[in-house]
Amino acid sequence: VFSILLISLFCVFFANNIILNSVYFMPKEYKRIKNIVNKIASNNNLGNKEISFSITEGSYMTWHTKSLDLCKGDECWYYNNKNPYKNHKDVGGININELSNQAFLYGGIEAYAWNNIVWISKSTFRSLGKNNSFLGCIIGHEISHIIFDDHIKESQILSSKMKDAGISENNKSSKEEKESEEKKLLQMEISRRIESQADNNSTKLLINSGFPKEICLKFLTYITKFEKLDTKTNPNSTHPGYLERYSSLEKFIENYQVKNELKVDKSSKWRWEFNRDLNILTFIPLNKF
Repeated sequence: VFSILLISLFCVFFANNIILNSVYFMPKEYKRIKNIVNKIASNNNLGNKEISFSITEGSYMTWHTKSLDLCKGDECWYYNNKNPYKNHKDVGGININELSNQAFLYGGIEAYAWNNIVWISKSTFRSLGKNNSFLGCIIGHEISHIIFDDHIKESQILSSKMKDAGISENNKSSKEEKESEEKKLLQMEISRRIESQADNNSTKLLINSGFPKEICLKFLTYITKFEKLDTKTNPNSTHPGYLERYSSLEKFIENYQVKNELKVDKSSKWRWEFNRDLNILTFIPLNKF
């Protein structure tokens, strides 16, 4: 009887684990990501890298916890990246679950790519409503950074530009402060160029997938109004201002010809894995090139 009980408990635990980590039972926001990426992958070559997606609390949570003295400096990234689908214990008498609710309600549109992971704030989904086309622009932009190794490209261009400009990698001379500022401005300039290229690549992925060709132009206008972003380019910013960004993307769309560039291997296959504990959904290509 005891053995039967143990086996029954194991079966229940195993079945429960399968259900919890099934893509069929994951949060609806992850299902939206999966559907969009499936559409993009069906019409574009996304390479052979695994690409993961994680939905987090976002920067409003970081700002709020910092203002409540729950953390300082970079420590607050812990709250930025917290899992919004879990219940959390109070910290210092502060209800973290309530802060999570506020981050969802008052946070904005946020996403970034790092270490082959696309991070998207949960508030992004509220901010976009049911507009999967705008969400597609965000996803396309971020996976573009991963597919095309933009962080490596940015680093290589920076090193080359610094060498041409005579800026030292390790500023130890009397010119240290000036060279440091020059390096920062150069980094920002290169970053803006990379971001514009990611806009182009994202638009290419979406046009190839049947989305309206001007959808990401509309998204740029939407996010600029929603987040009250700068219209003019700031030399100290990693992203171009709205006017420059819109103009650059508009020119790209005018010259882009799907029939000349779309080359898709229809035999490409992939699968998905969802891990509820890690709060991560992973796109796994099965074709190795």
